[in-house]
Amino acid sequence: MTISEFFSHYYDIVCHGDLDQLDTLYHKNSPFLHNVKAQYTAIRQQLEMHIEIRSVELVAKQKDMLIIRDKLHVEGRQGEKVTSNLSDNLHVMTKCTASEWKVHSSACLLTTEA
Repeated sequence: MTISEFFSHYYDIVCHGDLDQLDTLYHKNSPFLHNVKAQYTAIRQQLEMHIEIRSVELVAKQKDMLIIRDKLHVEGRQGEKVTSNLSDNLHVMTKCTASEWKVHSSACLLTTEA
């Protein structure tokens, strides 16, 4: 699975899937998974969300760590009200096995109105 495919799958789960599936994408030692799931649960209770990935870029690579930056168009719909934002995010992925990488942490760098 490419990095782009990984994050397409990730954001599909965030928008439409069972958030417990994020357990398979996060490193078992990540202290952030619980909060990420709680955040997206709260958002999904308030609005319907659609995420379009504009770009995914490998920023840095070490033997056991990847730094990825993505740029998203995020649209939230609550009834007739639609909110649209652009979001730049940074993800740290750590190596679990010889061929498997998982998210350790993610941070939003910038959000602007679209």
